[in-house]
Amino acid sequence: MQADNVLKRNTRQKSAIESVVLSSSDHPTALTVCERAKDMVPGLSLGTVYRVLNMLVKEGVVREISVPDAPSRFDKTTRTHAHFVCTVCGDLHDVEVDEGSFLRHAKERCIGDEIDEAEILFKGLCANCKGVKP
Repeated sequence: MQADNVLKRNTRQKSAIESVVLSSSDHPTALTVCERAKDMVPGLSLGTVYRVLNMLVKEGVVREISVPDAPSRFDKTTRTHAHFVCTVCGDLHDVEVDEGSFLRHAKERCIGDEIDEAEILFKGLCANCKGVKP
């Protein structure tokens, strides 16, 4: 409860953190968000960044992407969409696929269950790590 009150008072921190994520196209980690936001708010703590990011996720402003064996990443695109993560360098980017068909198929198979959202994460080698120019 106390942390929520602190965040409500510290709108400068929240604005800076939100601005960093919404202007990023590289799906930053909380640490990356903190480093970038410190240009606007010197002395910003990583703990505050985590609290604000969690709040922004709850508010639906940003989306958290869970990456196995790696820190979560944060995305300005909140609609359901797929991602690709390189298992060598960790690069993460959007993949344009028909998520609707994935969701429809899952709903057909999960009889009696209610699916609210989905995360589609493809893993493999990116073009750079494979040595292929996109």
